[in-house]
Amino acid sequence: MKKAALLLAVLATVTLGTPATAAPRLSAQSIIVNPVPTDLSVRVWVDRDPGGNGTPTYRVGDEIRIAATVNEDAYVYLFNVNPDGTTDQILPNHLSGTHYVRAGQTRTFPAPGDDFVFNVSGPRGLNKVLVIASRTELNLSQLSSYRSGEAFATVKPTTTPGFAQALSIVVNPIAQPVPQQNWTSDTVRYTVGR
Repeated sequence: MKKAALLLAVLATVTLGTPATAAPRLSAQSIIVNPVPTDLSVRVWVDRDPGGNGTPTYRVGDEIRIAATVNEDAYVYLFNVNPDGTTDQILPNHLSGTHYVRAGQTRTFPAPGDDFVFNVSGPRGLNKVLVIASRTELNLSQLSSYRSGEAFATVKPTTTPGFAQALSIVVNPIAQPVPQQNWTSDTVRYTVGR
């Protein structure tokens, strides 16, 4: 199993934002920022910091739940950016059902009744959870893919800048670009300690 900040332990049958004024950019606060103001908003947080303003600490082996809410119906995409720069795709996956979230609804991942839990593993350090909400479904084929029989997609870029660049292509593809007012992002941080 891949060593990552979120070890996706599958129970049952499988074992396993302030808008910017320039192009999407990397920063300490976020991974990608929509440069165009939009009425669509999304918020993400972890279970130990429901306000999403702190940086809670988890220990290796702790369960973690990630929650997101949108103010309009939207497709929600969740990624965990690990301290070593690698990225894990949390949602969509093959176990959680739809990644479409209704306006005002809060979705928790994993949700009650899901056949898996997220257990924190290494590497230790600061993690960022990135949520993208889009009014239209995004094509993630340039960003991630599922290996045969796997429940969670593997993110192709292995560095944070590579991930940010690939994600900017996903939300602004050359053919049929997603209108910039149709998507937005948010991030939350947590630390993996001893």
